[in-house]
Amino acid sequence: MKLFFFDYDGTLHQRGTEGISQRTRRALQALRQQGHKIILCTGRCYGHLPKAAMELPFDCYATACGAATFINGTLAWERRLDSKLLLQLLQLFEHWQLDGAVEGEKRILFYHRASTEPDIVPEVHSFSEYTAQFRDMPVHKLTLFQVPMPKEVETFIMQHNLSIINNSNVYYEIIQKGQHKGKAIEDIAAYYHVPISSTYCFGDSMNDAAMLRTAGHSVVVGNAPVEVQALAGEVTSSVQEDGVACWIENFLHLNS
Repeated sequence: MKLFFFDYDGTLHQRGTEGISQRTRRALQALRQQGHKIILCTGRCYGHLPKAAMELPFDCYATACGAATFINGTLAWERRLDSKLLLQLLQLFEHWQLDGAVEGEKRILFYHRASTEPDIVPEVHSFSEYTAQFRDMPVHKLTLFQVPMPKEVETFIMQHNLSIINNSNVYYEIIQKGQHKGKAIEDIAAYYHVPISSTYCFGDSMNDAAMLRTAGHSVVVGNAPVEVQALAGEVTSSVQEDGVACWIENFLHLNS
């Protein structure tokens, strides 16, 4: 048995489109039919996974960059952000008028502008509003949408045992230090008693970097930035060309 870890956005799913292609769905099913485990390893929180991802037969969901892992629909383990640190960070967000997302059991937009997802994601517009409604919600990750990050915010994060993942200068993900998609691979491999040499991962962005460095075999899709491609053992075709499905078909000799 081998373990296959897949990023979602930009890897399995083409941004700006709905769902996952039928070819990719068939390829994932074929892996399971061969006795392998397929795992979604995403930066999204569990409550913000799209319907298309939940409909696929994943054996395991490693969410929020590995901070919360669900097996058979049940939370298996998690690493929460410290609640006091989180509140201090959100106060800094308010001071600098920064936009972000608080991500745990659900996704809360912490916005100082008009929301882009008003009917999908709950939102708050002040620190007091957040604490009144969601203060006790377990949080796995904080996302910051402003780039570059104010120096005061970056200094606070680095001084408080937190890590910053810079996603191609588009947004930042803030998580517990030492927690990342690579750690998720290690934890899940240990759970299934599978050696790292029998793990495979697929990604497209910088929040996949630790995963690409950790897995026994790493593959990126052709639409990944050059700096991400440099981290992988292989480059397949782009997500637009069903690159993951193409790789799986070759691996399983489905076209021979």
